[in-house]
Amino acid sequence: MIRSSMARLAPVLALALGLAGLASAQPAPDAEPLPFALKQIGPGVYAAIDGPEGKSGSNAGFVIGDDGVLVVDSFWDPNSTKALVAEIHKLTPKPIRWVVNTHYHLDHTGGDAVLREAGAEIIAHRNVRTWIHSGNVHLLGGDKITPAFKAQVDALVTPDLVTDKDLSVWLGGRRIDIRTVEGHTGGDLVVSVPDAKVLFCGDMLWRRFPPNIIDGTVPKWIASVKGFERLPGAASMTFVPGHGDVANLQDVKDFDAYLTDLTAIVKAKRAKGLKGEDLVKAAMPELRAKYKDWPYLDRSAPREIRYMEQELAGTKVKPIPAGD
Repeated sequence: MIRSSMARLAPVLALALGLAGLASAQPAPDAEPLPFALKQIGPGVYAAIDGPEGKSGSNAGFVIGDDGVLVVDSFWDPNSTKALVAEIHKLTPKPIRWVVNTHYHLDHTGGDAVLREAGAEIIAHRNVRTWIHSGNVHLLGGDKITPAFKAQVDALVTPDLVTDKDLSVWLGGRRIDIRTVEGHTGGDLVVSVPDAKVLFCGDMLWRRFPPNIIDGTVPKWIASVKGFERLPGAASMTFVPGHGDVANLQDVKDFDAYLTDLTAIVKAKRAKGLKGEDLVKAAMPELRAKYKDWPYLDRSAPREIRYMEQELAGTKVKPIPAGD
Protein backbone atom coordinates (compact mmCIF):
# COMPACT_ATOMS: atom_id res chain seq x y z
CA MET A 1 0.00 0.00 0.00
CA ILE A 2 1.02 3.64 0.03
CA ARG A 3 3.92 4.78 2.18
CA SER A 4 2.98 6.75 5.24
CA SER A 5 4.79 8.80 7.83
CA MET A 6 3.81 11.82 9.84
CA ALA A 7 6.57 13.73 8.08
CA ARG A 8 4.61 13.29 4.86
CA LEU A 9 1.21 13.76 6.45
CA ALA A 10 1.16 17.55 6.79
CA PRO A 11 1.59 18.35 3.08
CA VAL A 12 -0.82 15.61 2.06
CA LEU A 13 -3.45 17.10 4.32
CA ALA A 14 -2.69 20.57 3.04
CA LEU A 15 -3.69 19.40 -0.41
CA ALA A 16 -6.55 17.29 0.91
CA LEU A 17 -7.97 20.38 2.55
CA GLY A 18 -8.09 22.00 -0.89
CA LEU A 19 -6.10 25.18 -0.22
CA ALA A 20 -7.00 26.66 -3.56
CA GLY A 21 -7.59 30.27 -2.50
CA LEU A 22 -11.06 30.35 -3.99
CA ALA A 23 -13.94 32.70 -3.26
CA SER A 24 -16.72 31.17 -1.19
CA ALA A 25 -20.42 31.78 -1.78
CA GLN A 26 -21.75 34.96 -0.26
CA PRO A 27 -24.28 34.13 2.47
CA ALA A 28 -27.40 35.96 3.47
CA PRO A 29 -26.65 38.39 6.32
CA ASP A 30 -27.77 36.03 9.08
CA ALA A 31 -26.91 32.75 7.36
CA GLU A 32 -23.96 30.50 8.12
CA PRO A 33 -21.51 30.82 5.20
CA LEU A 34 -21.36 27.79 2.95
CA PRO A 35 -18.03 25.94 3.12
CA PHE A 36 -18.01 25.81 -0.68
CA ALA A 37 -19.00 28.00 -3.63
CA LEU A 38 -21.94 26.53 -5.54
CA LYS A 39 -21.61 27.32 -9.25
CA GLN A 40 -24.10 26.41 -11.96
CA ILE A 41 -22.07 25.19 -14.94
CA GLY A 42 -24.86 23.84 -17.12
CA PRO A 43 -28.61 23.19 -17.10
CA GLY A 44 -29.16 21.36 -13.82
CA VAL A 45 -25.41 20.84 -13.35
CA TYR A 46 -23.54 22.36 -10.40
CA ALA A 47 -19.96 22.42 -9.15
CA ALA A 48 -19.33 22.79 -5.41
CA ILE A 49 -15.88 24.39 -5.18
CA ASP A 50 -14.10 24.21 -1.84
CA GLY A 51 -13.89 27.57 -0.06
CA PRO A 52 -10.74 29.48 0.93
CA GLU A 53 -10.64 27.93 4.41
CA GLY A 54 -10.55 24.42 2.98
CA LYS A 55 -13.40 23.20 5.17
CA SER A 56 -14.80 20.85 2.54
CA GLY A 57 -11.39 19.41 1.66
CA SER A 58 -12.04 19.06 -2.07
CA ASN A 59 -14.56 19.84 -4.78
CA ALA A 60 -17.82 18.02 -5.44
CA GLY A 61 -20.84 18.56 -7.69
CA PHE A 62 -24.19 17.23 -8.76
CA VAL A 63 -26.48 16.70 -11.74
CA ILE A 64 -30.27 17.08 -11.62
CA GLY A 65 -32.04 14.76 -14.05
CA ASP A 66 -35.66 14.03 -14.89
CA ASP A 67 -36.28 11.73 -11.94
CA GLY A 68 -33.42 12.25 -9.53
CA VAL A 69 -30.01 13.63 -8.67
CA LEU A 70 -26.51 12.20 -9.06
CA VAL A 71 -23.74 13.62 -6.85
CA VAL A 72 -20.03 13.50 -7.67
CA ASP A 73 -17.79 13.02 -4.60
CA SER A 74 -18.73 13.82 -1.02
CA PHE A 75 -16.00 16.08 0.45
CA TRP A 76 -13.76 15.45 3.45
CA ASP A 77 -16.04 16.85 6.13
CA PRO A 78 -19.53 15.36 6.58
CA ASN A 79 -20.82 18.76 7.73
CA SER A 80 -19.99 20.12 4.28
CA THR A 81 -21.83 17.16 2.76
CA LYS A 82 -24.89 17.98 4.86
CA ALA A 83 -24.72 21.55 3.58
CA LEU A 84 -24.52 20.22 0.01
CA VAL A 85 -27.60 18.03 0.55
CA ALA A 86 -29.47 21.06 1.89
CA GLU A 87 -28.54 23.10 -1.20
CA ILE A 88 -29.71 20.29 -3.47
CA HIS A 89 -33.05 20.16 -1.67
CA LYS A 90 -33.43 23.92 -2.16
CA LEU A 91 -33.05 23.46 -5.90
CA THR A 92 -35.15 20.34 -6.48
CA PRO A 93 -37.57 18.00 -4.69
CA LYS A 94 -36.21 15.08 -6.71
CA PRO A 95 -34.47 12.31 -4.74
CA ILE A 96 -30.70 11.97 -4.48
CA ARG A 97 -30.25 8.60 -6.14
CA TRP A 98 -26.52 8.16 -6.68
CA VAL A 99 -23.11 9.40 -5.56
CA VAL A 100 -20.02 8.60 -7.62
CA ASN A 101 -16.67 8.49 -5.82
CA THR A 102 -13.95 9.49 -8.28
CA HIS A 103 -11.35 7.66 -6.11
CA TYR A 104 -10.82 6.41 -2.57
CA HIS A 105 -9.03 9.33 -0.85
CA LEU A 106 -10.77 10.55 2.29
CA ASP A 107 -11.15 14.11 1.03
CA HIS A 108 -13.51 12.77 -1.68
CA THR A 109 -15.32 10.04 0.29
CA GLY A 110 -15.68 11.50 3.80
CA GLY A 111 -19.37 12.35 3.40
CA ASP A 112 -20.58 9.17 1.70
CA ALA A 113 -22.55 8.09 4.78
CA VAL A 114 -24.46 11.39 4.72
CA LEU A 115 -25.44 10.85 1.10
CA ARG A 116 -26.41 7.24 1.74
CA GLU A 117 -28.65 8.44 4.56
CA ALA A 118 -30.16 10.91 2.08
CA GLY A 119 -31.07 7.99 -0.18
CA ALA A 120 -28.07 7.65 -2.50
CA GLU A 121 -26.36 4.48 -3.60
CA ILE A 122 -22.57 4.75 -3.87
CA ILE A 123 -20.79 4.00 -7.15
CA ALA A 124 -16.99 3.64 -7.22
CA HIS A 125 -14.14 1.85 -8.94
CA ARG A 126 -13.83 -1.72 -7.73
CA ASN A 127 -10.50 -0.95 -6.01
CA VAL A 128 -12.18 1.67 -3.80
CA ARG A 129 -14.01 -1.02 -1.86
CA THR A 130 -10.63 -2.46 -0.80
CA TRP A 131 -8.71 0.78 -0.39
CA ILE A 132 -11.25 3.05 1.31
CA HIS A 133 -10.20 1.83 4.76
CA SER A 134 -6.71 0.37 4.47
CA GLY A 135 -5.52 2.90 1.91
CA ASN A 136 -6.72 5.91 3.86
CA VAL A 137 -5.12 4.60 7.07
CA HIS A 138 -1.78 4.46 5.28
CA LEU A 139 -2.35 7.83 3.61
CA LEU A 140 -2.97 9.46 7.00
CA GLY A 141 -0.09 8.00 8.96
CA GLY A 142 -0.23 4.21 9.04
CA ASP A 143 0.54 3.00 12.55
CA LYS A 144 1.02 6.66 13.54
CA ILE A 145 -2.44 7.75 12.45
CA THR A 146 -4.17 9.93 15.04
CA PRO A 147 -7.18 8.49 16.87
CA ALA A 148 -9.43 11.14 15.33
CA PHE A 149 -8.36 10.28 11.77
CA LYS A 150 -8.57 6.54 12.49
CA ALA A 151 -12.14 6.97 13.73
CA GLN A 152 -13.04 8.94 10.63
CA VAL A 153 -11.56 6.31 8.33
CA ASP A 154 -13.24 3.46 10.25
CA ALA A 155 -16.60 5.23 9.83
CA LEU A 156 -16.31 5.39 6.03
CA VAL A 157 -18.95 3.33 4.25
CA THR A 158 -18.09 1.02 1.37
CA PRO A 159 -19.59 1.47 -2.10
CA ASP A 160 -22.78 -0.29 -3.18
CA LEU A 161 -21.86 -0.68 -6.85
CA VAL A 162 -18.29 -1.12 -8.08
CA THR A 163 -16.92 -1.28 -11.60
CA ASP A 164 -13.72 -1.48 -13.59
CA LYS A 165 -15.59 -0.79 -16.84
CA ASP A 166 -17.27 2.28 -18.27
CA LEU A 167 -20.99 2.55 -17.57
CA SER A 168 -23.91 4.92 -17.98
CA VAL A 169 -26.51 6.01 -15.45
CA TRP A 170 -29.85 7.38 -16.63
CA LEU A 171 -31.80 9.96 -14.66
CA GLY A 172 -34.98 9.62 -16.69
CA GLY A 173 -33.96 10.80 -20.16
CA ARG A 174 -30.66 12.31 -18.99
CA ARG A 175 -27.57 10.16 -19.55
CA ILE A 176 -24.51 10.42 -17.32
CA ASP A 177 -21.40 8.53 -18.42
CA ILE A 178 -18.99 7.14 -15.82
CA ARG A 179 -15.58 6.39 -17.31
CA THR A 180 -12.60 4.53 -15.89
CA VAL A 181 -9.29 6.38 -16.25
CA GLU A 182 -5.70 5.76 -15.19
CA GLY A 183 -3.12 7.85 -13.42
CA HIS A 184 -3.97 9.25 -10.00
CA THR A 185 -4.61 6.23 -7.76
CA GLY A 186 -5.18 3.12 -9.85
CA GLY A 187 -8.89 3.32 -9.09
CA ASP A 188 -10.15 6.52 -10.72
CA LEU A 189 -13.43 7.46 -12.38
CA VAL A 190 -14.53 10.60 -14.22
CA VAL A 191 -18.15 11.62 -14.76
CA SER A 192 -19.37 13.09 -18.05
CA VAL A 193 -22.64 14.96 -18.58
CA PRO A 194 -22.83 14.94 -22.39
CA ASP A 195 -25.87 17.19 -22.83
CA ALA A 196 -24.21 19.91 -20.71
CA LYS A 197 -20.65 19.41 -22.03
CA VAL A 198 -19.32 18.96 -18.48
CA LEU A 199 -16.65 16.57 -17.24
CA PHE A 200 -16.17 16.02 -13.50
CA CYS A 201 -12.53 14.94 -13.32
CA GLY A 202 -11.93 14.28 -9.63
CA ASP A 203 -8.21 14.39 -8.87
CA MET A 204 -7.30 13.47 -12.42
CA LEU A 205 -7.27 17.27 -12.83
CA TRP A 206 -5.97 19.95 -10.45
CA ARG A 207 -6.27 23.57 -11.49
CA ARG A 208 -3.19 25.74 -10.99
CA PHE A 209 -1.46 24.00 -8.14
CA PRO A 210 0.57 20.80 -7.84
CA PRO A 211 -1.26 17.48 -7.52
CA ASN A 212 -0.73 14.76 -4.96
CA ILE A 213 1.08 11.96 -6.85
CA ILE A 214 1.71 9.70 -3.83
CA ASP A 215 0.14 6.68 -5.53
CA GLY A 216 0.01 7.96 -9.07
CA THR A 217 1.47 6.51 -12.27
CA VAL A 218 2.42 9.72 -14.01
CA PRO A 219 2.89 8.49 -17.62
CA LYS A 220 -0.61 6.95 -17.56
CA TRP A 221 -1.90 10.13 -15.92
CA ILE A 222 -0.45 12.30 -18.68
CA ALA A 223 -2.01 10.01 -21.30
CA SER A 224 -5.42 10.31 -19.61
CA VAL A 225 -5.20 14.10 -19.45
CA LYS A 226 -4.23 14.25 -23.11
CA GLY A 227 -7.36 12.20 -23.71
CA PHE A 228 -9.41 14.94 -22.04
CA GLU A 229 -7.84 17.45 -24.42
CA ARG A 230 -8.89 15.37 -27.43
CA LEU A 231 -12.51 14.91 -26.40
CA PRO A 232 -15.01 16.06 -29.05
CA GLY A 233 -15.92 19.66 -28.29
CA ALA A 234 -13.21 19.97 -25.63
CA ALA A 235 -12.66 23.64 -26.46
CA SER A 236 -16.15 24.48 -25.21
CA MET A 237 -16.33 21.96 -22.37
CA THR A 238 -16.35 22.75 -18.65
CA PHE A 239 -13.97 20.65 -16.56
CA VAL A 240 -14.45 20.32 -12.80
CA PRO A 241 -11.15 19.49 -11.07
CA GLY A 242 -10.76 17.75 -7.74
CA HIS A 243 -9.04 20.86 -6.37
CA GLY A 244 -9.06 24.41 -7.73
CA ASP A 245 -11.69 26.41 -9.53
CA VAL A 246 -13.80 25.36 -12.50
CA ALA A 247 -11.49 24.78 -15.48
CA ASN A 248 -11.41 25.08 -19.25
CA LEU A 249 -9.35 23.38 -21.94
CA GLN A 250 -6.36 25.69 -21.40
CA ASP A 251 -6.31 24.73 -17.72
CA VAL A 252 -6.25 21.05 -18.73
CA LYS A 253 -3.32 21.73 -21.06
CA ASP A 254 -1.51 23.61 -18.28
CA PHE A 255 -1.93 20.63 -15.96
CA ASP A 256 -0.66 18.30 -18.68
CA ALA A 257 2.38 20.58 -19.04
CA TYR A 258 3.04 20.52 -15.29
CA LEU A 259 3.07 16.72 -15.10
CA THR A 260 5.25 16.57 -18.21
CA ASP A 261 7.69 19.18 -16.90
CA LEU A 262 7.87 17.53 -13.46
CA THR A 263 8.81 14.25 -15.13
CA ALA A 264 11.39 15.79 -17.47
CA ILE A 265 13.04 17.97 -14.82
CA VAL A 266 13.40 15.15 -12.29
CA LYS A 267 14.64 12.76 -14.99
CA ALA A 268 17.31 15.28 -16.05
CA LYS A 269 18.53 15.83 -12.47
CA ARG A 270 18.73 12.09 -11.85
CA ALA A 271 20.81 11.75 -15.03
CA LYS A 272 23.33 14.09 -13.42
CA GLY A 273 23.57 11.82 -10.40
CA LEU A 274 21.48 13.97 -8.08
CA LYS A 275 19.12 12.39 -5.57
CA GLY A 276 17.20 13.16 -2.42
CA GLU A 277 17.32 16.71 -1.13
CA ASP A 278 20.02 17.67 -3.62
CA LEU A 279 17.68 16.72 -6.43
CA VAL A 280 14.83 18.71 -4.87
CA LYS A 281 17.02 21.80 -4.51
CA ALA A 282 18.15 21.55 -8.12
CA ALA A 283 14.68 20.95 -9.54
CA MET A 284 12.71 23.62 -7.67
CA PRO A 285 14.12 26.68 -9.49
CA GLU A 286 13.02 25.29 -12.86
CA LEU A 287 9.51 24.56 -11.60
CA ARG A 288 9.30 28.03 -10.00
CA ALA A 289 10.33 29.66 -13.26
CA LYS A 290 7.42 28.03 -15.09
CA TYR A 291 4.76 27.87 -12.36
CA LYS A 292 5.58 30.71 -9.99
CA ASP A 293 1.96 31.92 -10.02
CA TRP A 294 0.59 28.57 -8.82
CA PRO A 295 -0.43 28.87 -5.17
CA TYR A 296 1.38 26.58 -2.73
CA LEU A 297 4.04 25.53 -5.25
CA ASP A 298 6.82 25.86 -2.67
CA ARG A 299 4.81 23.89 -0.13
CA SER A 300 3.71 21.05 -2.40
CA ALA A 301 6.23 20.61 -5.21
CA PRO A 302 9.18 19.38 -3.10
CA ARG A 303 7.13 16.41 -1.96
CA GLU A 304 6.00 15.66 -5.51
CA ILE A 305 9.61 15.83 -6.74
CA ARG A 306 10.50 13.14 -4.20
CA TYR A 307 7.60 10.96 -5.34
CA MET A 308 8.59 11.51 -8.98
CA GLU A 309 12.16 10.48 -8.13
CA GLN A 310 10.84 7.29 -6.54
CA GLU A 311 8.61 6.57 -9.53
CA LEU A 312 11.49 6.93 -11.97
CA ALA A 313 13.70 4.78 -9.73
CA GLY A 314 11.02 2.10 -9.50
CA THR A 315 10.77 2.38 -5.71
CA LYS A 316 7.40 4.09 -5.36
CA VAL A 317 4.98 1.92 -3.38
CA LYS A 318 1.41 2.09 -4.71
CA PRO A 319 -1.93 0.62 -3.65
CA ILE A 320 -2.37 -3.03 -4.60
CA PRO A 321 -5.38 -3.57 -6.89
CA ALA A 322 -8.33 -5.50 -5.53
CA GLY A 323 -8.58 -9.20 -6.25
CA ASP A 324 -11.69 -10.96 -7.44
